[in-house]
Amino acid sequence: MPSWLLVGAAAFVLFALWMLARGNELFHVSARDGRVLLVRGRIPPSLLTGFGEIVQRAGVRRATIRAVKEGGGARLVASGVDENTAQRLRNAFGVHPIQRLRTAPFAGDRNLGQVLGFAWLAWLLAGPGGRRDA
Repeated sequence: MPSWLLVGAAAFVLFALWMLARGNELFHVSARDGRVLLVRGRIPPSLLTGFGEIVQRAGVRRATIRAVKEGGGARLVASGVDENTAQRLRNAFGVHPIQRLRTAPFAGDRNLGQVLGFAWLAWLLAGPGGRRDA
């Protein structure tokens, strides 16, 4: 069997696993230097604004905030923040039922990084000031 075929099959399997891992994700928000940017999914604008205020007050340099479906509800997963900030994020998230998360409007003017779901590209294309919304 040619080696290029093995490499192609391995790449396909890795891509499929990567997409499967994203299958239960409701949204992915990236935080940098006190600003937030929706990378994937949909989120109520009030929740995104709340996240922005929390990370700005906490002085967060870089963080990832994700909501994942779990059972009949949703769970917030935050990395890059201390436990107190993570708890404040969970508190803000907790007042939004999963139905409201599922029916949140899609962002109108997403850049290529947001369409593809890559945070580094989304921030690069968001411009020098970044954006607080999607």
